[in-house]
Amino acid sequence: MTNNEKTSHADPKLYEVITYEENVEFKYTSPETGEPASLEHELTFIWEDTLEEFIKEHGSDKPYKIQTFKRERARDIFLEQIEGRTDDLIEEVQEEIANKMKFGFEFSGQLHNDD
Repeated sequence: MTNNEKTSHADPKLYEVITYEENVEFKYTSPETGEPASLEHELTFIWEDTLEEFIKEHGSDKPYKIQTFKRERARDIFLEQIEGRTDDLIEEVQEEIANKMKFGFEFSGQLHNDD
């Protein structure tokens, strides 16, 4: 469900998860220039409070999604998937920054020749 759609509050046994996207900046210092640098990626965040608090915090124009689940386990699997994607992206960014720090430039080739 996206903004401006009515939620079903008739069944109190439904499990809802509010998510939103945010650009995150990962900062580091370039070893070549000594200047600050950054990488930007979009991440999905989970809002753990009420929708009213989300709107109060981010305003009514901030896009969000509401996922509704009939079972707690289905909700938990969804949350694990989001956390897994976030962890994977953070590892990818850490590796990318480590490569830039090690070589001072972006490297995407073999480190040695197997011939």
